[in-house]
Amino acid sequence: MAANNGFNVLNQISPEGLIKGFERRKIMGAGTEIDVLVGGSGPPLLLLHGYPQTRLCWKNVALELLGNYTLVIPDLRGYGRSGKPEPGKNHYNYSKRVMAQDQLLVMRELGFKQFYVAGHDRGGRVAYRLALDHPEAVLKLAVLDILPTLNAWEAIDAAKAIKMWHWFFLAQDKKLVERLIGNDPEFFIRWTLSSQAADNFEFDDECLNDYLQCASDPAVINGMCEDYRASWAIDKNIDQDDFGKLKITCPLLVLWGEKGNLAGSDPVSIWNKWADHIRGKEVPGGHLVPEEAIAKTITAFYEFF
Repeated sequence: MAANNGFNVLNQISPEGLIKGFERRKIMGAGTEIDVLVGGSGPPLLLLHGYPQTRLCWKNVALELLGNYTLVIPDLRGYGRSGKPEPGKNHYNYSKRVMAQDQLLVMRELGFKQFYVAGHDRGGRVAYRLALDHPEAVLKLAVLDILPTLNAWEAIDAAKAIKMWHWFFLAQDKKLVERLIGNDPEFFIRWTLSSQAADNFEFDDECLNDYLQCASDPAVINGMCEDYRASWAIDKNIDQDDFGKLKITCPLLVLWGEKGNLAGSDPVSIWNKWADHIRGKEVPGGHLVPEEAIAKTITAFYEFF
């Protein structure tokens, strides 16, 4: 983990969240604007980030893939530079169904009716919902260090609850969480990221600075909370409605960190209940696969996509 230099770190970069070789676009999603980077050439590959990050979590993977794919790398709604709409009834506007619709509309606006998609953490939940709701659009799907939301909730016992504490914390309503995180967002984001990574991992300074700067915005803190509130209030119910009725029809790649959230489990056996064509692989590092296992992620993507 990079050294803590205090809040001065937030002033070291501009707020654009750029990656060299990419063009920044603003595209209307499902009722809110999605801020997205587009670059490269070749078959389209949509890359979706997780919590508490931004699209820059894909920076080092993207720089390698740039010559072989047309890469589309957005900030999810509620995060980074994308729109932060009101949550709506039962937090529906932050459901993975609506977030997936954002990405479908982005890809259509860019001229891609069919595409590959990979998602880490929360982005993985958006990605598999996209594949379930819009199977005609997703050619291949990769999910990184997650289980389906329904299965994650159902598997929680006391030990898992301790490890997944933030699922419960962030889902609390009435602005309690926003008040607590907002008192020291830099400490909270640094602590969260450090706890998710394997021991002694050091973040790319540019990426870390982007996460810290974006999370200093109260609207981003609220957006992250709404993401998790929707997970409890509606995402698990949508999964329950689909389980046993719908399956992911495209090929599915599952990657997980050897010291990540799925360490010691058999994630492929769970995903086999949701997909027919699946392969899985453990990679070095903790939960933050696109940042901790850059080379292994690149190799896996080249082999799969």
